[in-house]
Amino acid sequence: MPFEIFKQQFGELSEYVIHDTATENRCVVVPELGGIVRQLSLRKHLTLFSILKTPPTPQTLIDDTKSAGELLFPFASRIPDGKYTFLGKEYQLSKNEAGELNAIHGLVRKQQFHIEEQEVEADYASLSLSCGIDQPEGYPFKVHFRVKYTLFADGRFTLNYQARNEGSDACPVMFGWHPYFVLGNEMLDAWKISIPSTEIVTFDYNQIPIGKAPFHLDRPALLHQKAFDNCFIVEQISGKVVTQLISENQHVTLNVEQEAGKGKFNYLVIYTPPARDCIAIEPLTGNVDSFNSGDGLNILAPGNTAEGTITLSLT
Repeated sequence: MPFEIFKQQFGELSEYVIHDTATENRCVVVPELGGIVRQLSLRKHLTLFSILKTPPTPQTLIDDTKSAGELLFPFASRIPDGKYTFLGKEYQLSKNEAGELNAIHGLVRKQQFHIEEQEVEADYASLSLSCGIDQPEGYPFKVHFRVKYTLFADGRFTLNYQARNEGSDACPVMFGWHPYFVLGNEMLDAWKISIPSTEIVTFDYNQIPIGKAPFHLDRPALLHQKAFDNCFIVEQISGKVVTQLISENQHVTLNVEQEAGKGKFNYLVIYTPPARDCIAIEPLTGNVDSFNSGDGLNILAPGNTAEGTITLSLT
């Protein structure tokens, strides 16, 4: 079989590698740091592209505060002042954003994930990991969170998440992924982007939604001199939505496909860091601050599950 999964050390961290020996495509996962993907390499023709930007050393990865590659659950983005109301009750989360203004990016960041399953088949290999949430401060619910990473022989990479309510009360859940993408050694200004949206979320001074507005941008549009730190409501013409990041100089396009529709990934955050050496393309199942607004929020009855899939590919 061309696929293999093996364990290796990255400094004091242990990581698992999903490897396709036929193409050299690989995915490197660090269970003890929130189950993040540290490296993802995909081939187009003769070129193997390393498409994720993450901190380069074990210590900088541990110390990272920019959420590179992190899984954001049971909420993503900001909750103002860490306060939310759910089914008539008020809750207070830890204000963990810089400056302690808001709660941000969930409760599984940097947490230990456990390997649940490894699969190696002729045309794919996958690694499933999980982390339990058991009534932490500000979120008195019990949820089993699971993520499955899969590399396919045709070059696709998928991230599938599942959240199951294991408690006795209904609970709110939202999921997002926070990867920073690169294409070769080019800077962001050389790329084009196609954003599958005609509606943008408007923010206040604290990056909290206050409404929605029409959004018009060429598809694709050159990123040169454009800056984004925005949330978009994606088009739901079909059950799948694709954001494209295009390098015409290298003749390669990164396709970030998210499931859309009821309970799926109906929101998208685009962020261009000041260094302009990468871009964050973040599929979300709910709007920023959905714990308060309810926009896109999944409410799970006891025993129920929410799930969805993100697919990456190069063309």
